[in-house]
Amino acid sequence: MNKNGQQLGAENASAIERYLDALKADGRGLPSRNGKVSMSAVALAAGLATQNVYKNPACRSMLEKAAQELGLAPIGREDGQAKDDPRDRRIQSLEARIASLQAEVEGLRSKLRRFAHIEQHMVETGRRVIQ
Repeated sequence: MNKNGQQLGAENASAIERYLDALKADGRGLPSRNGKVSMSAVALAAGLATQNVYKNPACRSMLEKAAQELGLAPIGREDGQAKDDPRDRRIQSLEARIASLQAEVEGLRSKLRRFAHIEQHMVETGRRVIQ
């Protein structure tokens, strides 16, 4: 049987709640990085996808409350922008394209060096390629 979004959200929230209860029972705190809650580590430990922790308001509020209790920085983006900012997506796509093109250029440069070496050898040995 398929579950609707509200049911899945409630299951995710209960998974976070069980995780937080287990942390309190063990006397451990939330996983953090640079003084902020590590959302990906929390999601992994709770058995959820990271996006579920970010997007589910119940999960988020429980984690924010736990972070405040432990004196960690509030949960949120470092730069203060919304997570789905179209400019961020555009920047990421352009950076990926730049990386791809740089790899392609490097491959073409290595081919050019190889062909230059072959041409040099052909000139030195007197062989010629007729096209």
